[in-house]
Amino acid sequence: MKSIKFFFACVLALTFVACSNAESDSFEDNSSSFESMISLYGIQTATTDSKVGDVPSVTAEEMASVLEALRQNGNTVRNCESETSEGYYGTGSDRKEVKMTAEYQARTRSGAFVEQFALCVSINFNIDNNGGVFYIGTTYSSSTDLFNWQGYGASLSTTAEGSSVFSSTSYLYFRVSDQNNCLVKVPVNFKGNYNFKNNQGTYSFTLSKAAN
Repeated sequence: MKSIKFFFACVLALTFVACSNAESDSFEDNSSSFESMISLYGIQTATTDSKVGDVPSVTAEEMASVLEALRQNGNTVRNCESETSEGYYGTGSDRKEVKMTAEYQARTRSGAFVEQFALCVSINFNIDNNGGVFYIGTTYSSSTDLFNWQGYGASLSTTAEGSSVFSSTSYLYFRVSDQNNCLVKVPVNFKGNYNFKNNQGTYSFTLSKAAN
């Protein structure tokens, strides 16, 4: 009888050890995977910012699905869209909005669909009667519940051919639920150009880590 009790006690002990090891291995694998993501996508620790607002809570896998979509499409060049509002700033002073939108599909490594999301940058200009172009401001918007996107203006310059060139570094903010609910940010480069004479331009979004 004692032998039987001892046998069951050994089985329970081994089962407990096996479960503990499995949980430990799972935690280590999860942590190791997250560290790899930090290196691959350029993930940075973030602090709470009132401008960022409430950041959605996602898993590390969901975050990776967003960042991988951006990484894989980093070389994609898109055409700008524009809209002119005549007399917006007064007689003979029009508003030109150059809009740049990129849509993506977030999928896990196994190919499971997570969400379709979009990033949009709108740059507003004042066009006067003499053809002068004056920068007014930049608006960043996104369509998703996986992250918050925050941009800080844009850097503009003019080429010898008369095209306007603009660029900026913005940040995607994630709150990662399975990494102690930590708040992180990922820098995203935005580059574009627009020729006001022929109303044509191109742009692209690239993870800063991939651009380096």
